[in-house]
Amino acid sequence: MYTNPHNIIFTLIRMLESNADSINRVIQVYEPGKGLTVLEGMRRTLPVDAFPCFEIEPTTGANEWAVTRAQRPRYSFQCTLTVRNDNESFGVEYITTIVSILTELMTDPQNLQMRVLNESKWDPNSGLVATYIMDSFVESVTYNANKEGTVRTAEFDWFALIHEPFPDSKFAYGGGEVDISGSLTQPVIVRPFVPIP
Repeated sequence: MYTNPHNIIFTLIRMLESNADSINRVIQVYEPGKGLTVLEGMRRTLPVDAFPCFEIEPTTGANEWAVTRAQRPRYSFQCTLTVRNDNESFGVEYITTIVSILTELMTDPQNLQMRVLNESKWDPNSGLVATYIMDSFVESVTYNANKEGTVRTAEFDWFALIHEPFPDSKFAYGGGEVDISGSLTQPVIVRPFVPIP
C-alpha cells in the first residue's frame, strides 16, 4: 500500500470542485448565496459560515494481490455532510438532496477511474507511471439530526480501489539471502516450471 490516502482525498476534492456549479445550484434552491465547503479531515467545530460542509476522513486500508506483479489496496473514507437549516419543513429534503447529488458524482462511471493526483511510480521500463483509482463506490448512508432539527448530518463510507504495479526490477530470481540465524532476509522467487514436450 504505497498510495498516500491524502492524495486520494485531494483527487476527490478536485473532482467535487470541478462540479461545484451543479452542486451549488442545488444548495442555492434552499439557501440562496450558499455553497458547499469541502474539508479534508474531521473538524472539532465548524464555523457558522462553513455550512453546508462536507468532511472526508480516511478510515481503513486493506491490501490484496491483484496479479503476480501488482497489488490493489482498498482505502475507505468516512464522508460527513453537515447542514444547518432553520426551515423545518425542508430540513430532510435539503440534506437528502445534497447527498443525492454528491453520491451521484462520486459513483458516476466517468469519475470511477480518476488519476490520483501527486502519485506516480517509477518503472525502469516505462518511466513514471500514473496511479489510478480502479473502482470506487459509496456505501450505507446514515442520516441524523439533533433535537431541534436545525443541524442535520449524513454519514457514508466511500472506498477507492487503487492499482499499484511493481516494477520488474523488484523481482529477481535466486535463492534468497540468509542471515546468521539462518532466516531468509530476502524472499525466494522460484522460476516457473515449464515442461519441455
